[in-house]
Amino acid sequence: MHRAISLFPIAVALVACGSKEPAGDGSSAGADSAAPLGDVTYYEDVQPMLAQHCTRCHQPGGLGPGDFTDPAVVSALAPAMMAAIDDGRMPPAASDPACRDYVGSDVLTLPQTARDTFSTWVESDLPMGEPTDAPEVVAVSDRLADPDVEIVLPVAYTPAFADASNPGNEYRCFALDSADVAGRYITAMAPVVDQPALVHHIVLFTVETDSLGDEYRTDEGWDCIDGQGGSATEGMIAAWAPGMLPIEFPAGVGMEVPDDQTLVMQMHYFDNGPEDEELSDRSGYAFRLTDAVDKGVFMAPLGSYSFQIPAGEADYADSSSFENTYFPLNVLGIFPHMHQLGARFEASIEHTDGTTSCLVSGDYDFDNQMTYQFTEPAAFGVGDRVNFECTWDNSAGDSTVRYGERTDEEMCFFFTLVTP
Repeated sequence: MHRAISLFPIAVALVACGSKEPAGDGSSAGADSAAPLGDVTYYEDVQPMLAQHCTRCHQPGGLGPGDFTDPAVVSALAPAMMAAIDDGRMPPAASDPACRDYVGSDVLTLPQTARDTFSTWVESDLPMGEPTDAPEVVAVSDRLADPDVEIVLPVAYTPAFADASNPGNEYRCFALDSADVAGRYITAMAPVVDQPALVHHIVLFTVETDSLGDEYRTDEGWDCIDGQGGSATEGMIAAWAPGMLPIEFPAGVGMEVPDDQTLVMQMHYFDNGPEDEELSDRSGYAFRLTDAVDKGVFMAPLGSYSFQIPAGEADYADSSSFENTYFPLNVLGIFPHMHQLGARFEASIEHTDGTTSCLVSGDYDFDNQMTYQFTEPAAFGVGDRVNFECTWDNSAGDSTVRYGERTDEEMCFFFTLVTP
């Protein structure tokens, strides 16, 4: 039997690419309205479509290749872009909004009308139109707009990757200056990633300030590949992986940072090769804050440790569950997390009355991990169970893969945001 765990609240180590409310019919106006052949131009139709669905990753410094904010680049790559769309490689896999709709589903999924608009433009020999015809578009960003506070490392850190037992990986924890956050509530947050080529994931959590000795209060931080070290057993705040959009809680909801706590940021740095040697990182986190909320929210990481993925197995699944024995809760969102073998994820609530509520369901993309923030919360009553399943593809592997924090190991976690 697989052992399910609930880390309520416990900071866990994790290894791991402005949204808007989706329209009720799953589409959005403007960029997602297909036009007849010959009427589609780059500036009026294609540019806003790309800003909504593509430039989050495909821009200078982004996770994807090519600068899709440059019309010359888009024109040159248009046939390849069309092929990637029709092959299902772009946009990257995401949870199916038909399971449960979430903020940004109109950004992370591509409606047929948007595909048809781009296809029409390609078939019409890429007419540009006039720049003055371009509608005003707010590009999707992984940065938090209008933060109240940004806390970054006081000194840039250069990973040494010196641990011979964990080649190419370095886990580094840093105690952050929490004076502007402690005693307040976080209503929105997102990382400030300085060196995307280095940063594999970020975990943010709190520890009791009095538990942090001087050895943890240095600009160089401390090694924490086998756990955060010190007294890091308090509340988990956030888990981030590349591709994720900012977390923004509903009005009146916030996550408390107690006034006797210090924020600790765990950085997983990954060595991508000689071109990134000697890079120094000065990442951090951005927050919107308030002094009082109507409801508090907390992170409940649910997952399994005991799976074993056989060598050569292309479709291996592990399922487990967690029963709510605490008090009635609402689930606001979920971050499904696996590593590079991850293929699919599923999570649902089995209610005591026999009904089921789907939470997340979709193909997994290691480079496009997401906290799915539901447009409507899911009720999670006492006695209800969250059933979750991860599926991996180890067809190219020659050894069994087990749970672990390293990149060549695997995880099955569902980092769940809940509120009473």
